Formats: sequence, structure tokens, C-alpha cells
Amino acid sequence: MPETVAALKLAIVPDERTAAMLDGQSRICNWTYNHLLDKANELRALYREQPSDEIVQTLYKKEGLRNLLPVIKKQKTFLKSIHSSPLKNTALRLSSAILDYQKSKKGKRKGKQTGWPQFRSWKRKWFSLFYDEPTKGFAVVDNTLELTLGTDEDNKRLKLKIPMPDVSALKGKTIRNLRITKEQGVFSAVFSIVRLLPEKKPVQRIIALDPNHKNFAYGVDNDGTAVEIEKPHWLKVYDKRIDEIKSKRDHKQKQTRLVDVLEHAGKPIGQKRWESSRQYKKFDTILENVLTKRREQTKTFMHTLANSLFRQYDLVAIGDYTPNGGGITTSMRRSMNNQSLIGRFKEVAKWTATKSGKWFSEFDEKGTTRTCHACDHVVTAGLAPDVRQWTCESCQTHHIRDENAAINGLRRIVDDKKQKSLGLSRPVPGSGHFSIKERWAWRVGLSGVRCTLRENHSSLMNNRQEIKREEWYPPIQLGQAYV
Repeated sequence: MPETVAALKLAIVPDERTAAMLDGQSRICNWTYNHLLDKANELRALYREQPSDEIVQTLYKKEGLRNLLPVIKKQKTFLKSIHSSPLKNTALRLSSAILDYQKSKKGKRKGKQTGWPQFRSWKRKWFSLFYDEPTKGFAVVDNTLELTLGTDEDNKRLKLKIPMPDVSALKGKTIRNLRITKEQGVFSAVFSIVRLLPEKKPVQRIIALDPNHKNFAYGVDNDGTAVEIEKPHWLKVYDKRIDEIKSKRDHKQKQTRLVDVLEHAGKPIGQKRWESSRQYKKFDTILENVLTKRREQTKTFMHTLANSLFRQYDLVAIGDYTPNGGGITTSMRRSMNNQSLIGRFKEVAKWTATKSGKWFSEFDEKGTTRTCHACDHVVTAGLAPDVRQWTCESCQTHHIRDENAAINGLRRIVDDKKQKSLGLSRPVPGSGHFSIKERWAWRVGLSGVRCTLRENHSSLMNNRQEIKREEWYPPIQLGQAYV
């Protein structure tokens, strides 16, 4: 049976003393990262003046900076209080960032261009502790996570025992590694576990999703059911709140002052740095908390929707459109780029399909909107974004914009030879007019997906495209869950 590596995040509950020790370990790793980056900056400047193979081996090889640690540990004895795994992986983490910069600079890395690594602020972001070997540095015993640290001044090995309430989730799992994290004051243990994948199931039910920005997506399945999925409206609330906090924070940025740079022992080293005011730090902390809540609710939205889709369908196909900076106005561009989850949702859907033994696919949606699914007539001038319904000039069939696009997408998936090899065992739409039997509206909440059937006598009419929030729940407040 095929297998893959998955992440399992479990809460841990350290007492006050243990939490302080974990914070201390994280601070030391953060210091090590910045110290090695300082060395890397020096080597980089030296290489520009006088290139040498020795500098290349240290700066641009995966284990180059890690090999500097033994010498640094002799100079800074406090590094001995850290276990070798987190310390080693701190150096590897920096080397990986430098290699990503090199690949990005040479055009060998996908995505946005990556810059040279920057110094990290521990107060701004907690430095995670990574144990990369399953039998080295940690163990799960009963309901406790046992961590091994470094040694104290007497060369005695330090250990921590941390309660882990949900340890039963690890029962029968093979653990590969562990990462300790802290977000908003909450400690977590993120385990990489080996997960067995089920065999692929035969395809019976298919749905094709047309992604857009009026709603999140509009889907049509091979049983003649149309589904309109509402976009996460609360993202606009978060964006407005984030703008307010950033404005207040940046206003306080002017109130900075020069302070002494201190070494680990708390003694000044003769250098100065700019330090932000307390008000700036306050708003910066608030902003970080809001961004974290936004990220967590976004992840919940995507995983909840993906699981709901794959519970009902054996094959989920989605159009290959992903926003990339388009839009007529500033607000439209922001809605398309900041609030759109289309690209990220595809990755979540792929993983959900893999772990459930189902299928995921993308189809070329070029021309699906302006092509009549009943007679294949193409509107040569295209359809403006505000045209939500239109009538075909050739056969006079009346279309709901996204529904017509989803039907065309469904046909492209069915006609794909690759998909035919999956062994479709149920009839699918072929040529001619495709009749929609039911129209549903989906709203994704934190507790699941609420589905409403659009009936002729309801306010969600068959010919209505936009989902009206008033028909569901009252508007949510920032950070609150759905009722």
C-alpha cells in the first residue's frame, strides 16, 4: 500500500518553569541564527573582494555553516545547553535560505524572487525547535512528551516532561520528526508521521468547479446538480482591520530611539541600534495576532470545503485560472489577489484527494464562459464581468454565467482521455442542452458546510447568482466563529 508523510499538530501544556525553559531554548536558536548570518554576511563581502573556494564551501553548501558550530560552541558555552538537533537544524535552516536566494537569483526557483536572509527578532516570532531524527532528542511516553536538551554547567543532561492531552492521535503512527512551535502563547508539537494511502476508488460522481470572484466557485456535477460556493466574506473584514492597525502602527514608527546593542550576557558591545516605541510594539503585536487568526480561519475554510467535496464526489475538477495581479480598479485588484484562495485551495484539494483515495484534476477553462454549452456558439466579443446572465444569439438558451462555464468544464473533464482511463461507471453529459435538476448554495463555516436548496418560492431563486448573506446568519465579528 502506498504511503506518504503527513503533519499532525498536537497541543502541549508546559508548566511555567518548563515554558520558560522552552523560551530559553528558542532564544538561543534565534541568537545562533543571527550569529551565523553575521558570519555569512562577512564571508559574502569578503568573497566579493577576493573569491575563494573555501568561502564557497562554507557559504553556498548545505552543511557549510553547520560546520562552524563546534568552534562557536567552544567560544559561547551557553550553546551547550541546547540539544544538538535543534542547533544543527538552525544552521541548516539558514543555509537553505541562502541556497533559495541563489536559485531565485539564477531563475532556478519557482515563485516570487527570494531575497538574502534577514536577521530575526525573537520577540516578533518564536524560533521553532526542530528534532529531525525519530529516536534522538524526544520520546512519547504515556501522555507525556519527553524532550532532551543540552547539558548544564555541571555537564548534566537536561530533560523536560510536557503533558500532551491528545497523545492518542499518535497511536499506531510511525513518527519521522518533531517541531516545537509557539503561536499566540500556545505551545504545539508538530509531528511528521507516515500515513498509509488508500487505493484509488472508481469514479462515479464528478463535479467541475469554475473559480471566480463573484463567488468562490460555481460547480456542476454529472447528476445535474449545480452548487454555488460562497466566498469567505470575512476576509474583507480582516483586511479592513489590518489596514487600520498598520496605519496606527506605522504612525508610531517615527517615535524610535537609539539604544545600546547588548551581547548575550547583557553587556553593551559599543554599538547602537534603533528601537521602536512601546506603542509601535503594541500595535505590531496586535497585528501579528490578527494575521494569525486570519491565517487559521482561512486554513479551516479550505480544509472544510475540500473534505465536504470529496465526501460527495470521486473526482473534483477545478479550472486552471489563478489571479495574478489583474483587475480594473484598486479595490478589485485587492479582492482578486489578497482575498482569493483559489491557488492555495487547489493544493489543499490535491492533498485531500490523495489521502481519501479520490481524484483531483484541473481543466483548461479558456473560452468556457463565452461558449454556449447547448450549441457551442462562441460570443466573439466576450462577456463583461458584470454580465451575470446572458442569452445565446444562436439557440436562444438563457445561461447563468458561471453555471454555463462549469458545464463546459465538466464536459472537458469527461472528454479528457486521461480521465476516461479512470473507468467512469456512470453516465455523463455529452452533447446538446444539459438540464440542471437542482441548484444549491453552500456556505462554509467553522463547524462544517451549510447547504440551502434554491427553490422557486424562496429568496434564493433558481436564476439568482449572488448569495445574499442576509439569508444565512448575521454578520460575524472579527475573530469569532460561526454560530
